[in-house]
Amino acid sequence: MPALISIVKHAAAALVAISVLAGATHAQDHRPSLTVAVQQLPGSLDPAMMSETAAFRTLPSIYDFIIGTNYNEQFAPIPGLATAWRMIDDRTLELDLRGDVVMHDGDAMTAEDVAFSFGPERLSAESSPAYATSRPYLGTLERVDVVDQDTVRFISHEPDPVFVQRLSGWMSQVISKDAFLEADDFAAWQMSPVSTGPYKVASWRPREELVLEAHDQYWGGTPPFSSIRFVEVPEQSARIAGLAAHDYDVITDIDPDQIPLVEQYADLDVVGGDTIMTRSIRFGLHDRWLADPRIRLALSLAIDREAIVQGLWSGRVAVAPGFQFPFYNELFISEHQAPGYDPARARELMEEAGYDGTPIRYYVLEHWYPVELPTSEVIAAMWEAVGFNIDMQVQANWDTILVDNPDFIHNGATLMNIADPLGGVWRIYGKGSSVDRRNQWRNEEFNSLGLILQTSMDEAARRDAFERMLEIVDWEDIPGTELHMSGAFFGIRSSLSWTPSPAPYLDFGPTGMASQ
Repeated sequence: MPALISIVKHAAAALVAISVLAGATHAQDHRPSLTVAVQQLPGSLDPAMMSETAAFRTLPSIYDFIIGTNYNEQFAPIPGLATAWRMIDDRTLELDLRGDVVMHDGDAMTAEDVAFSFGPERLSAESSPAYATSRPYLGTLERVDVVDQDTVRFISHEPDPVFVQRLSGWMSQVISKDAFLEADDFAAWQMSPVSTGPYKVASWRPREELVLEAHDQYWGGTPPFSSIRFVEVPEQSARIAGLAAHDYDVITDIDPDQIPLVEQYADLDVVGGDTIMTRSIRFGLHDRWLADPRIRLALSLAIDREAIVQGLWSGRVAVAPGFQFPFYNELFISEHQAPGYDPARARELMEEAGYDGTPIRYYVLEHWYPVELPTSEVIAAMWEAVGFNIDMQVQANWDTILVDNPDFIHNGATLMNIADPLGGVWRIYGKGSSVDRRNQWRNEEFNSLGLILQTSMDEAARRDAFERMLEIVDWEDIPGTELHMSGAFFGIRSSLSWTPSPAPYLDFGPTGMASQ
């Protein structure tokens, strides 16, 4: 019987594919292609291997989330590859799967594909290639069981109050089990993955270009573009020049002071604004002075965030409300006071700590984040204005920054992966995080409170725990400090009806594009 079901399902998928393809042929002949210039392409095409901007900009065109998200309505979960879900008990979430999903290779998506996507071959075992990168996102997941051909059950190690949100966040994408197993090895797989999204991989030249072609059997509708070409153009000036010359249709990462340069062209527009990411500073506690929480708090209080927002962002982004996001809904602690600009108190703390003028190193990249170097220079000047001796050093890449036992300050960002503190401050600084694994900062009370946040189904208890966690990371034993919301601004052709969401994921599929 299982074999018969499989045959019938594949036959049905084939009929769906033929029908959709036949209906889309005429549209395909007239669809435009799209060229997008990005600052950097990802180092892998498997999203379980990367959780950074380069992946967020490109991979959503290839993959779907098991549960979708309405980014314009407080990040509410909506149907994705699953049409409905329900909690069976406090550790088990049952999902109904779509029956009309055709993967890039023409096979129907099955419950086995879903279970395999989260299994030990890919990410759930310590020997899995994506085990380390997936833990901050899916660390509570124990296993996925297949109930029948249309139903799966996600089972957590412990009660998880944000189980649904996890499955609508990064790393909840579904891949083809057969294609994964047929690949020569993981390196070959991540060069040409097979999934369910509106576009499929045509070619990839790392550090140069990624070309996708329309997946016309896409369950969510006909993709609006015949193909998408993502090209790596690190220099902002080159991206702007290419947009003006019509070499590119969309360019990413326009600095605020460059927006007027783009807007002077009648056929170009700039879109974007605040995102669900904050710009931050992080401290490496293996420096003598940075080990002292008074020095770290003084560094935070010496920063005039409003001046940065107005002077470098023309007021286009907001000052961050500490280590939290307004999208946390009931868990947003509106009464919490994040550190502000208080240079007098900063000097007092420096004097209490006995700071003697020893240089403190500050590692920065030139332009990983928008306006990074100018922002870093301004912050260094603010620190020096209260009496710190700052040795700012521009690094070539992250290799010298993301090291074990760091003894310097560096720039960072906090992405709200899910609309809950577990998707922000806990993911960045909690037990098992990258910061924790590199022994950069660790606080036992913070970690204990994080376990309440991670396992309690009592919302009041979770709110109390998070409120105390904010006091720790913003005032008492700060691992870093939040600066402002990260703005993302894109240059586009005026004829292109596209508006980015606050999420960092670029959506060029049927739901992300207006009528072309």
